[in-house]
Amino acid sequence: MHSSSRRSRRTTVAVAALAVSALGLCLSSPAASAPEQGAAVDQPWEKYVLAPESRTVRADAVYTSTGAVQNAEGAFGDGAMVLGQGSQVTLDFGVNIAGLLNLDFGAVSGSPARVGIAFSETTKYVGRESEASTGGPRGRDGTVWVDAQADGSWSAPKELLRGAFRYVTLFVDDAASVAIDDVVVDYTAAPLMEDLRDYQNHFYSSSDLLNRLWYAGAYTTQINTIDPTTGRSWPAPGALWDNSAVTGVGASILVDGAKRDRTVWPGDLGISQGTAFVSTGDTTSVRNSIMTAYANQKATGELPYAGPELSFYRSDTYHMWTLLATAENYENTADLAWVKQVWPKYTAGLDYIRAKKSDRGLLFIDETNDTTHESRIPDGEESMANVMYWRLLGTGATLADRVGDSALAAELRAEAETVATAIETYLWDDEAGALAWYPDRRDVHPQSANSLAVWWGLLDEARADRAMEQLRTTNWVERGARTPERDDDLQLLFGSFELQAQLAAGDPEAQEAAVDLMERQWGWMLESPQGPQSTFWESLRESGEVVSSYQSYAHGWSTGPTRALTEQVLGIQPTEGGARWEVDPHTAGLRHAEGRLVTAEGPIDVSWTDTDKSLTIRFTAPEGTEGSVGVPVDGKHVLVQLDGKVVWNSSNGKAYGHPVRRTGERVYIDGVDGGSHTVVVRTVS
Repeated sequence: MHSSSRRSRRTTVAVAALAVSALGLCLSSPAASAPEQGAAVDQPWEKYVLAPESRTVRADAVYTSTGAVQNAEGAFGDGAMVLGQGSQVTLDFGVNIAGLLNLDFGAVSGSPARVGIAFSETTKYVGRESEASTGGPRGRDGTVWVDAQADGSWSAPKELLRGAFRYVTLFVDDAASVAIDDVVVDYTAAPLMEDLRDYQNHFYSSSDLLNRLWYAGAYTTQINTIDPTTGRSWPAPGALWDNSAVTGVGASILVDGAKRDRTVWPGDLGISQGTAFVSTGDTTSVRNSIMTAYANQKATGELPYAGPELSFYRSDTYHMWTLLATAENYENTADLAWVKQVWPKYTAGLDYIRAKKSDRGLLFIDETNDTTHESRIPDGEESMANVMYWRLLGTGATLADRVGDSALAAELRAEAETVATAIETYLWDDEAGALAWYPDRRDVHPQSANSLAVWWGLLDEARADRAMEQLRTTNWVERGARTPERDDDLQLLFGSFELQAQLAAGDPEAQEAAVDLMERQWGWMLESPQGPQSTFWESLRESGEVVSSYQSYAHGWSTGPTRALTEQVLGIQPTEGGARWEVDPHTAGLRHAEGRLVTAEGPIDVSWTDTDKSLTIRFTAPEGTEGSVGVPVDGKHVLVQLDGKVVWNSSNGKAYGHPVRRTGERVYIDGVDGGSHTVVVRTVS
């Protein structure tokens, strides 16, 4: 039942509005509206935050209204909305939200008097039946019917919590009239956040669209962070849906999608973990997701493809994603005690996957579920799996060093070198300038493997540039980048990998292309009249159409722009909980960017401005830490200054008073202590 505070809240707001109106002459002066000394000042990026101001959320518009409807705005404004026989109203909450719906009824006439309720993330599926979320043998989730009682209330039970919706449709079929005084949602996402808008980190640039993309990705991950007792039940219920299943450990987990599946899928963490870290700063929910996978590890060491209640297995790539997520969570938190706690499970997982190495030194996968339950890739020496395996061996060696197992660390590093050589020998297609899908499948050059190989630094700069150019020239279409290894779909997990890779490549053309890709693929999702215009979709048709009623339109694996803008464009990349860091901006044709990333050691703040003649980077890192600063050279004659002193002269290739190394078209100043610094890269004519 509703609490009385909900009903009284509107009256309080209305009275307050009258009071403000009466005092209008006093409040209209610009001088009177200036902030007091010491008062908080709104920052320019705060207007992009999409999260609601409180956990009590009302619609802000009427999307459609048909039939005998009186005062449709009364559902969220003054008065009451009255639905007559055959009437229908769709309320618009402005952005995707999540939670439990509540209705307050006024006068009711006629019997029976029932109100039908349906939910939708998209305009395409607005109607009298909710979009699909259960995975059962039906195309839609159906209609919730509520018996309306005069001056009564209805609150959705826990199982009918709706994980993502922008639109709610209310209608009356019976010969009845129902007044609805209030429609309110108890917002349930991000259960650990007291203030939903208080992000630990921020991003702001000279591009309004990129700012919007950063915050849409942040919000997508936020709405995908749930109480693990509100997950998707499986098997699917016989009618409607049931989001009351226990699908993880702890008080909060990061799942794949808000509407569907509300389940831990480790592959999604390849992007969504980083998005959560650079935006809300939530490492706890991610860790609980990783621990959920470990809690369901088999005696063989195999880790799940999807967590409970789906409890799917048979994916060598998703098995590795859990292990990779473990290493990333350590780098974000520097929590060595946790690594030692999971070390037996982690090493069991390592042993399981290392047993699948082929005679050629490549990983031979035989459990081949990947990206969707229906998708099985061929057995064999698949290139993405091998790039992941190379990365796993390297990050595993680092963890082994941290726990004091130097013998294992050396063993893993040696094997990583063997795998890198085998990838170059058997999977690099020099004619195409890209990695092939399998050693015998050079007709396909996968988006996934090539992007991960560039992002993670497996390919040298020359090959990285060639691979990124190959993807751009063969796969890109009007709405984004196709995924040739997935029937040329616009696959948003792999597209998120490509954003990172195009930006990480030293080639300025690739960096600007990455911004173009963000605009055409993710910008379209924000602008499309079919979508929720606030969160990123699970997948995208080449035409730009939404895919189906069953698709998720708030999916963490598609949040690549948020992570890439902080890590690559702003250039903040910490390790060991921020004890070490790299500030390495990739300007990508922008004029300005600034932002913050809070680490376990403290915040790292970066601001840069790029003009035709110079690039100026100002940053502050925690005292007691150490890092490097990367700057572009791009074949120009430049002087690089650190805190007013020249440290590099490109004309003679000399460093002055500071360790400097050149990698392709970038120069890195090493051994920079924490504190506040200014780096200037000045072009000399």
